[in-house]
Amino acid sequence: MAEEAVSSSVGTPLRGWGAATFRTASQSASMRSTVVALAVLEGPPDWARLRARVDRLTHFVPELRMRPLQGPGALGGPRLALDPDFDLDVHLRRYRLPADGNWQDLLDDARRMSLTDFDHSRPLWEAAVVEDLPGGQAAFLMKLHHSIADGQATVMMALSLFELSAETNPDEPQPPALPPALDVSLREVTLANLVDSARRGGEAAVGTARMVAGLLRGTVTDAPATWSQALQTLTSIGRVTEVPDGPLSAVMTGRGTTYRFGAFDLPFDALRAAAKRHGGSINDAFLAAVGSGLDAYHRRHGAIADHLRVNVPVSLRGGPGDRSGEGSNAVAIARFPLPIAGLTLGERFAAAHDLVARWREEPALRLADPLAEVSWLVPVPMLAAAARTSDLTASNVPGPPIPLYLAGVRMIAAYPLVATIGAAVNVTMVTYDGTIFIGVSADDRAVPDLPALVDDLRQGFATVTGQPIRPAGGPSTRPEPDAAATRSAQTEQGE
Repeated sequence: MAEEAVSSSVGTPLRGWGAATFRTASQSASMRSTVVALAVLEGPPDWARLRARVDRLTHFVPELRMRPLQGPGALGGPRLALDPDFDLDVHLRRYRLPADGNWQDLLDDARRMSLTDFDHSRPLWEAAVVEDLPGGQAAFLMKLHHSIADGQATVMMALSLFELSAETNPDEPQPPALPPALDVSLREVTLANLVDSARRGGEAAVGTARMVAGLLRGTVTDAPATWSQALQTLTSIGRVTEVPDGPLSAVMTGRGTTYRFGAFDLPFDALRAAAKRHGGSINDAFLAAVGSGLDAYHRRHGAIADHLRVNVPVSLRGGPGDRSGEGSNAVAIARFPLPIAGLTLGERFAAAHDLVARWREEPALRLADPLAEVSWLVPVPMLAAAARTSDLTASNVPGPPIPLYLAGVRMIAAYPLVATIGAAVNVTMVTYDGTIFIGVSADDRAVPDLPALVDDLRQGFATVTGQPIRPAGGPSTRPEPDAAATRSAQTEQGE
């Protein structure tokens, strides 16, 4: 977040996608938007050292010390301001699994954490260390509100929290000092929202005037090109904001307010080799594997799904006007029908590649924040109904290619567990230290047999890689990969 975010007692308003996410999650249980990062550790971390690391992180990422402030009624969006009562021990805790606890118990705990709404009087995160996992392992669970962090921001936070060795690095940069956190009255929040609304109105007026001036100027200098581009942008906005009639799946039709988690992993080199064989990217291979798995799941239920409506988050980091930091949300959503039935592997790769490439070029994706601002005019029930027309969200998040340590112990697995947010299924992939970790969440009404879906998804990745993918049942330490080769390979992931 920009420096101005911590310079005022009333903070700064959430804008664009982050504000829209906060609003929908606050008003609809089915749209609650959480990201749970599950890090599996070789053993229990040093508690005092971990507390110090997390406290340090909250100074580098001040959003983790900020609470949302809301004005009266619908006057302005939520603001984030430093919490004068911030207490690390309210957000960070530790406990042990029962003596007979297992991997599924840990996933169930992550589910309960994810389904529990945030206390909106405090910063929008919580974390827990879970000890006594089988084999003496431990886990670190961190839950974040999607309005303050997308998948890539979560990885960036982890890079500030974790270390490169079991020993503390004395040369690490010290966190910046933050201004004092002050109490804020409703009157102050209301006035700040009025000022921000006036500023936004002025910015909109200036932007509109510039757009009109540009159209007039272009009409004089090159009318065909100017109006062709304007028409392309308007048509793109129509495609991006189109609300379908309903999901395309005839099987995953139900929607509720609860979901369950599944997980599995596979070697990064296996998916990379498959991508090379088919002349595609890691992301193409990922979507091909997910499509194959969902095709099998529908056939398991005696149905054929020619297409499924897929949401693919597209990172806007590094694009024009990007001001995202470690704690931020800089993402747009590409949504398109993905063919899944009766395709060869080559056809799956080609379909995934062509569709994502086409949507990355949509002019409206770069207007994600302005369009999210306009969404304030749409009632939340309508937005939730539109979200429920999606069958699948599939997200590919590049992670660190080298081993990381938390408070003295090595992280051996990193599973992304993301709320379904209206879709029937969410499949998110994170790469870490030569391994791909897959987190699956499925709406309980849409997918009452989650183990069967996870098995079919594993088979989808087995089909793509040509290698068996072991069933879920808990992480284990894989052979050490070649670090240099892994670093080089993972640069291809986002392509």
